[in-house]
Amino acid sequence: MTLHRRLILSAILVACSVAIPSWAQDRVSGSDSVLFVPAVERTFEEAMKHFNEHQYRAALDGFGHVVELPRISHRTSAAYLMSAKSMYQIGEYQSSVSILRKFLSKFDKSEYIDDAEYTLGLDYYQLQQYRPSAESFLAASQSSGDSVLSSRAEKMLGIVVGGDLSIAETRALLGSARVPATKAILTIRLAEKILRTGDAVEASSLLRSVIAMPAPKSYVAEAEAGLERVKRGGVLKIGVVLPLSFKSDQSNARGLGQEMLDGMRIAVDEYNTDATSKVNLDVRDSERDAGVAARQVSDLSADDQVLAIVGPVFSNEVFSSAALAAKRGIPLITPTATSVGIAAIGNSIFQANPDFIMRGRAMAQYAALTLGAQNVAVLAASDTVDKVIVDAFTREAKSLGCSIVSTQWYTPGETDLRSGLAVMRRRGMELNEPTVINFGGKLRPADIRHMTTWGIPQAEIDSLTTAEAVVDVTTLFGESGVRIVDSMKIPTQRLKAKYDSLGYPVKGIDAIFASIANSDEIGIVTSQLRYFNFQTQLLGTGNWNDQFELDQNRQYANGVIFATDAYWDELDQQYQSFARSYKIGHFKEPSLNAMIGYDAMKLLLHAIRQGAADREELVAALRDSGALKGVHSKVDFDSGRVNSCLTIMQFKGRAVKKIAEIDVSKKLITSTE
Repeated sequence: MTLHRRLILSAILVACSVAIPSWAQDRVSGSDSVLFVPAVERTFEEAMKHFNEHQYRAALDGFGHVVELPRISHRTSAAYLMSAKSMYQIGEYQSSVSILRKFLSKFDKSEYIDDAEYTLGLDYYQLQQYRPSAESFLAASQSSGDSVLSSRAEKMLGIVVGGDLSIAETRALLGSARVPATKAILTIRLAEKILRTGDAVEASSLLRSVIAMPAPKSYVAEAEAGLERVKRGGVLKIGVVLPLSFKSDQSNARGLGQEMLDGMRIAVDEYNTDATSKVNLDVRDSERDAGVAARQVSDLSADDQVLAIVGPVFSNEVFSSAALAAKRGIPLITPTATSVGIAAIGNSIFQANPDFIMRGRAMAQYAALTLGAQNVAVLAASDTVDKVIVDAFTREAKSLGCSIVSTQWYTPGETDLRSGLAVMRRRGMELNEPTVINFGGKLRPADIRHMTTWGIPQAEIDSLTTAEAVVDVTTLFGESGVRIVDSMKIPTQRLKAKYDSLGYPVKGIDAIFASIANSDEIGIVTSQLRYFNFQTQLLGTGNWNDQFELDQNRQYANGVIFATDAYWDELDQQYQSFARSYKIGHFKEPSLNAMIGYDAMKLLLHAIRQGAADREELVAALRDSGALKGVHSKVDFDSGRVNSCLTIMQFKGRAVKKIAEIDVSKKLITSTE
């Protein structure tokens, strides 16, 4: 709450509650009971004197004495109310709430009900319990026959709702409004909140409904002024295309779309709080239909007032519509589509989610640049997606100096991987087959001379010859032994590895990249790699990011490293700020979809805030923005307008932890351990 607003509110609270207003004096002197007790009357009047002289503690003692009498008198209900007012004045708000609740329960026919509700609203406000505060002010306004009290309650209702209630809470409260005045003020405040999310269409509709109400002229005038501001203020318009209204069997997709929209609206609300030119959203439903999505994108692209489009979210919808956006040069950001080739459709098309090529390249870079792997093997499902990922991994790994020892494919869902892993095991064992010199064979005098020239003593050569020894060339000539003996043309042999004996581990493969079709295959792959005794670093794709499956197979999967497109730290300040805003409006923790929507819109609004004022400038700003941190991921469009940032995770000790960040376009890997 701003300081200016708090000062105004404080003045209103003082004016409303320091003393019993003149309009209420006669009502307090009335009675709810026919039992007149003179002694009670004297006590009550003395307490009223203290109250009007601002001696609230003394007043509370007197009113409390009347409340505690065993018999109800003509002043009992009034004493309850005045006790609560005294408690409010000395800052005992929770005690005031308690006694007012007792009052409303005991005296539900009292003529002071409206005053009690009003005081209750003040108490709740001071306790920062804004929803019950608004409910009490609403009840006071709608139940009071006193125009002054009703007006004060309406004013407080507007303040609380306007500053402290979410859109969802305001909608719920509006459903309880029964009179035109409260309906009008709640509708106006709801329209203001919705407009801040960028939805000018719904905001305008709400304001027009107020104009059509038999509401007080002041509220009608406020609605008319608000409608005029909407018409003048819609300077920047952003189109949104999401799956929003489906049949029941598509409820998951509908939920995805709505959650993303909720996140986008929070981003717009934050932007509009201090932006000179406000942003409005033009939200369209794709119906998860490629044709409908194309039509919506076409309509938005044709509207010159629409600066950019966020969505669609499914790859087939984007493929059907992106060319229409590119033709008109309007930037289109798809938040989640992962298929390869989407951004290549046009210079104004952006993928906020790394595509399959980025994912394959990321793990190849990690293997080569961080692990220092030289010999790498691949085990992958033979579906279309994994083939694209593996192809990207293989090309990148080779470009970084890695050797692909073996690539083995399996059918998704297949449970017996023995044939492919047996081949991979043989290739790995062969890498460790030593090159040897057999001194029991026929060595030529020239061979002996070359060895002595190299520095091997004649006596040692004679000893090896007598023993008919078989010696690894690296033992005699060091790590470059193979190259040296080849240059001297000394005859050598290779000792065959015992690859059929599973007791011998495979140590020649530095890393195995396992691109699985889904997380159900984690147990199948890891257990059979263990069976074939591979001692190497296991790498994977985002499908490995399944805490349950990893934990179920922890004896085999411990240590696996994989890349994911989503990671958030609940202690991160940016995440906490977003989560607070989301929970205010939705009463639950934000979903990943909400984070994705928030980040995509935030990315766009960042470019606008930096000064991009038209479509062409916005395309350039997005392309050159560098790496921007969102709540669920970083985004960097340097590499062909496809996000090149991923998070590297490791399952270890029964926990999945972030160990690095990678920007594929820059070959930049930052350790976070």
